[in-house]
Amino acid sequence: MNQNDLTLTREKHAQLDALLPSLPADAWLVLCREGSDLSTLLFAGEPMVGLSAFLFTRSGRKVALVADYDRMGIEAPGVFDEVVAYGREGLPQHLREAVRQIAPTTFALNQHVDDYLLDGLTVGLLKKLQQILGDDTIGARAVSSAPVLEPLRARKTPEELRRITRAVQLTQQLHEEAGRFMRSGMSERDVAEFIKGRQRELGVTHSFSDGAAVMTGRAGLGHRSAGDAPLTPGDTVVIDMGVYVEGYTSDVMHTYYVLGEGEDAPPAEVQARFDAAMAAVRRSVEAMRPGVRGFEVDAIARATLEERGVEPYSHALGHQIGRTVHDGGTTLAPLSERYGQRGAGALVVGEVYTVEPVVHGLTDVSGHPIGPEQDVVVTEEGARYLSTPQSELTLVR
Repeated sequence: MNQNDLTLTREKHAQLDALLPSLPADAWLVLCREGSDLSTLLFAGEPMVGLSAFLFTRSGRKVALVADYDRMGIEAPGVFDEVVAYGREGLPQHLREAVRQIAPTTFALNQHVDDYLLDGLTVGLLKKLQQILGDDTIGARAVSSAPVLEPLRARKTPEELRRITRAVQLTQQLHEEAGRFMRSGMSERDVAEFIKGRQRELGVTHSFSDGAAVMTGRAGLGHRSAGDAPLTPGDTVVIDMGVYVEGYTSDVMHTYYVLGEGEDAPPAEVQARFDAAMAAVRRSVEAMRPGVRGFEVDAIARATLEERGVEPYSHALGHQIGRTVHDGGTTLAPLSERYGQRGAGALVVGEVYTVEPVVHGLTDVSGHPIGPEQDVVVTEEGARYLSTPQSELTLVR
């Protein structure tokens, strides 16, 4: 681990120390293996390779049971009370002994019906846990670790914010460079390949959509990679992208207008759609402060678009970002069948959200979607922009 990684792991354990007294069980047990549970990145600082178990108690005791080749990375930050490294004998006997010493009567496990980031315990690993401990009822009796794991993921530390902010800065730089590169007649794929090349030169990796989701209005918006659709005069082009910096991502969307012959500005109807989208961003961000609930922020953005004669988006207004692009927890979403109760949560200091009241293409006319996505962090005083809101449509000449 480098010094930044050590700092990050220690910051997350300081958060964990404050959260463990609220653990809804005697012990939180995380059983994982290579690639199975993303939660290990938060408290171990890196993914595990061998079969591993972590035990956290309500009183604050923290025990790591890992393969001998994973030991050094776990020991380096000095955050666990005990680190046991197993060899050829395997994990089971050490896990049984750790559980015997702690003697918990109740367990919290990484299981959740709605949030995949809280649901890291696979069916196979649950069966293995029951076999190791000789108890087939653990899964039925256990509670979810969400009361601790969700805030641990959501509330960003100073080092996490540093990484996210740098990712946002580089993403905005790429948006600006793409605007200077684009020309009428190029394809979505041409622009995406340019962006991917620049990402490699900057030493970052993309977060989604094979580098960047470059979408012309006539080809339609959606979660998709760039295609062969050309950049056409009179059309809007939306680029949605994020990059990873030291394991943390950004997610920023920017909108461009392809000038037609004789044009030096967008038509009034396109400008009006852009103005409506940016007003929705401003008003919803102004409303974001600790204690405000996600669905309340979403409702403000929808009302702003409706006031301006624009049909609101069908998806959520925004989601959290961090270790992943969709980082779980409270969502800026309506209370509906699609999102369940994810919009009922209250905003908390340190959470980082996207705000994206997308104005989609018209049903009766081709083109003109507007993508205004910004990234913000919740502070005691309200939401603070990590990105710089787009003040006008970027013109492609």
